[in-house]
Order: sequence, then C-alpha cells, then structure tokens
Amino acid sequence: MKKEGKSVIRYFGRVTKDLYTIMPAEVTGIILLELLEAAAALWQVAAAARFFDTAGSWLEGNAGREELLQWAGLFVLATGLPMLCGLIEGAVRNLPMFQKHHELIVRLHNRVVSVPLIRLEEPEFHNEVWRAKLCVYNYGLINYFFGFVDFLPLIFRFAGTVWVIAAFHIYFVPLALLSILPSVLVRFRYQREQYSMRRAQTAMERRKDYLWEVLTGRSLVKELRTLETSRYIREKWAQARDSVMEETFRFEMKNANRILLGDLFKFFGVAASIGLSIVFTHRGLMSLGQFAACIAAFGSLQSMAESLMNQMAWQKGRADFAGDYYDFFDNEAEGEEGEKYPGLQDTIEARDVFFHYPGSEKDALSDVSFTIRKGQRVVIVGENGSGKTTLSKVIAGIYQPEQGRVLYDGKDVGRYAKDSFYRKFSVIQQNFVKYQFTVRENIGISQPSQIHNDERLMESAKAADIERIVRRAGGLDVRLGREFDGVELSGGEWQKLAIARGLNRDAEVVLLDEPTSALDPLVEYDILRKFLDMTEGKTSVIISHRIGLGRFADKIIVMKEGKVAQTGTHDELLAMGGEYSRMWHEQARWYE
Repeated sequence: MKKEGKSVIRYFGRVTKDLYTIMPAEVTGIILLELLEAAAALWQVAAAARFFDTAGSWLEGNAGREELLQWAGLFVLATGLPMLCGLIEGAVRNLPMFQKHHELIVRLHNRVVSVPLIRLEEPEFHNEVWRAKLCVYNYGLINYFFGFVDFLPLIFRFAGTVWVIAAFHIYFVPLALLSILPSVLVRFRYQREQYSMRRAQTAMERRKDYLWEVLTGRSLVKELRTLETSRYIREKWAQARDSVMEETFRFEMKNANRILLGDLFKFFGVAASIGLSIVFTHRGLMSLGQFAACIAAFGSLQSMAESLMNQMAWQKGRADFAGDYYDFFDNEAEGEEGEKYPGLQDTIEARDVFFHYPGSEKDALSDVSFTIRKGQRVVIVGENGSGKTTLSKVIAGIYQPEQGRVLYDGKDVGRYAKDSFYRKFSVIQQNFVKYQFTVRENIGISQPSQIHNDERLMESAKAADIERIVRRAGGLDVRLGREFDGVELSGGEWQKLAIARGLNRDAEVVLLDEPTSALDPLVEYDILRKFLDMTEGKTSVIISHRIGLGRFADKIIVMKEGKVAQTGTHDELLAMGGEYSRMWHEQARWYE
C-alpha cells in the first residue's frame, strides 16, 4: 500500500544512502560541485547588480570606462563559473552515474524474486512491480536526489536576487512573489494529479503491454494466424492504448489552460513592475540606469522564485515515484531469516492443511493430511482442478497454509530460512522455461558450480532421454532456440531438457509437476523408468493426472476437489476401488 501523509523529504535519506553505496565518488563530486555552483550563483547575482548599476552610472556619465569593464569582466566570470560546473556535473551525471544506476535495477530484481510466491497470485502485486520498475528505469531515484542538490544554487540565486531588487524598493519583492503564485499552485496541483492518474493507469498500462506481447510474441503467432484472431487482439490493444492516451491528453489540455492563466498573472506582474518603476523614476527615487536594471532584476526575481517553487513541486512528484520503488521494498521478503535447514532426516508431513488463493472464496486445499518418508517415490494424482499442483507448492514451502502445518522431521517448514531450504529442492515445472541458451546452460543452470562438468551434464541428459538429441544437435555448446539463430527443438524435446535440468541439481527432494505432459504415454513410460533410477535414494514427489505413473510409486496420494481421497500403493488402491480405480480403468487403454 502507498504510504500517505509524509513530506517531500521522506525518502531522501534512503536514496542518498543507496546512491552513495553504489557510486560514492560521483555523489561526493556532485555535492561539491553544487556547493561551488551555489557560491558562484551568489557571486553572480552580486556581480550582476554592480555591473548593471555601474552601466547605468556610466550612461549618465558618473562612472568611468575602466570601472565598467572591470565589473563587466567579473560578471562574465561569475556567469561562466556555474556554466563550467554544470558541464562537469553533466559529464558525471550522464556517464558514470547512469552506468552504475543499473545496480538499482538489479536490487529490484533481487527483491522481486525474494517476495513470498503467493503474492504472484495477486493483481496488485504486479501493479506494484510495474510502478517500481517504471521509477528505476526512468532514473526516478537519481532525479529525486538531483532535485535536492539542485536546490542549493537556486536558493542562493533567489536570495541574491531578492537582495538586489530590494535595494531598488521593497515593494518589488512581494509583487514578484504574488505574480508567480498562481503558476506555482498550478504546478503543485499538476504533480499531485499526474501521479494519481499514472497510478490509476497502472493496470491498463500492463494490459496494453500484455496485448502487445500477444500480438508480437513468436509462440503465439501461429494461433493468431490460423484462427485469424490478430485483428481482434489488435483492436483490444488499440482500445487500451487509446484509453491511456485520451485520459492523458485530456489531463494535459486541462493543465495547459491553468498554465495559461498563471502566465497571465506573471505578465500582469511584469506590467505592474514597469509602472511602479516609472513612478519611482518620475519621483526621482530611481535613475534612468537604475530603471533598466530594476526591470531586468524584477524579471530575474520572478524567474528565480518560480524556478524555486516549481522545483519544490517537482520534488513532490519525484518523491511519489521514488516511493513506488521503496514502498515495494518495504513489503515482506523471504531470505535467510529463520533457522538453517539441516536436510530431511525422516518424514515430510501435512497435518490438517487448508489453503485458498487470494481473492478466492473456495479452498484449494481442505483438511489435507498425509506422511511421506525419506527416500519414498510418491505420486500425487487427480483430475485437473483437484488441488494436486497447489499441494505440491505447499509441500515445498512455496505457499504457507491458511490452517494446519507442513512439517519436516516434526518442525514447521515456515521456521526455516527459505534460501537454505530451497537448496535441498529440485523443482521441475509443467510450465518450464525454454532458455535461448546453449545446451550446457539449459541443463547446467540448475547447478552453476558444475556447469563445465561434461560427464555430469551428459548423465543428466541420458537420464532424461535426450543424450541422442544433444549429440544430434552438435554437443553441449550448441545454442538452442530460433530467437538467436540456434537449433530449435520440439515441444517434447524441450520438456525432456527441463527434466534433465531438474535431475542435474544436487537435491535430496525432487518435485515434478506434470513432468511428461507433452509426451506420449510410451515415451513417458521409458523416461520414468530411467527417472526412477536417477532418483534412487532421493525423495521424489511427482504430480500427474496420468494414473500410469502410479505403478512405479512407493506411495500414491489421490486428490479430489482439494481433499485427499485415497492413499496407498497402486495394487492397494486398485483393490480398494474408488477414485483411483475409476481413473485407472478410464486411462488403462493408454498403457495396454
């Protein structure tokens, strides 16, 4: 949730600390340059005042040429020094700082992958990630930091300009400030409303990007073409795009009218200052040279005051966007908090487990209890929607039960640090990733320390029945996938590669979610025979809707409508009758 009621400086300490940690020399240099520029700004205002005053006196014959040239030179020098500081600062900002800024993106990624995985089921979580990503990708934190250090020269210029204009008459100061007040209020309102609009547009922006990926994604082109759905998707994308653009356009047009009104007030302020200067000149309170200098100084004060106030308004907006980054970091994360997991010694037990997904009123799991012993090969079967995949995630500690407990050797899985706990697991998902990498990387990425161990990689490939495919492709270092001109595999071959990746990992518990769903039953049978050999001595949990796997299992857990319907061995469950027997006889023709 967004934090409310805090000032514009609420994230300054965190931003400064993070930037200094990443780029200490650059941040120190920027601050020193800004201090120098601030001092130069004050000098510039003082030199400008003396130069304009001397110029007026010279025109009236009351000052010599040498004095005029002297102050002209000092004014040019005072003007050039801030410009030089700005050039140096620009080089630092545009090169080293923005290069090292990538570390903030890495930190965001690390945070995303450390949040409790149940949050991935929440639409608002994806909105939060989107907003945090926009902040960091648009250099929101650096701009927020720069906004504060840029205040220094602005404040000095403003103070110096007030001093100069007050020397002519104090009335000019409130006149200049009042004339820019409407414009400043418009800017503050604009920043507040713009952020609210952008925040409200998050879901539609995500939808627009998703529809564009559907239109352009290589894996979906075939269906778009054959079903002739591209026009329909394109229209939905255009509707999402136009919805965002039209709302933004209306907002900007409304704000443009407000800006025009503010500019009119500034114009009236300038006109009033000219009239006031004429009155003072006519009364002899101001010389002709001072008249010109006063008009120039009034314009400068107006500009300085507006810049200072606008900077404050912009900082409010920058603080809101920076908050999108840090508020996401304030969410709960998983990591090394908790006990170090010592490894499975005896049993995994589910005891009276209930679980439901965010936004759903129906329990995905209801009163689930069972025990898995170390070294057992367990198959969880059930029809689609029976809760078997959800159960596998609860077993692995990915999701925490709403009620009940998952115990490893009698201890709640939630007490263990997730990082150390997951090191003992190998998970092979049904929706596996097709890495557009080499064969070596596709298999070895699950155990990076052994990625150059060819013998180990080929053993994993052999166990998953892709040894022949690897050799046919040209070896372990051949790139896969057409994305970067590699060798393309069939869907079944990609799935075997994912199985090899899971088997390659040093893990005491192997969890497979529909590991052979893209393969025909005969190929499935051969792979699973070899898989059983590879998992000898390990605890394996296989999720499947294919009853044929049960013949190879030490224990079968049958799920139905989120509950455990039956447990036992293949022969026991057939003899018992019930859900398993029904499913077996329906699928038996696949295995005859």
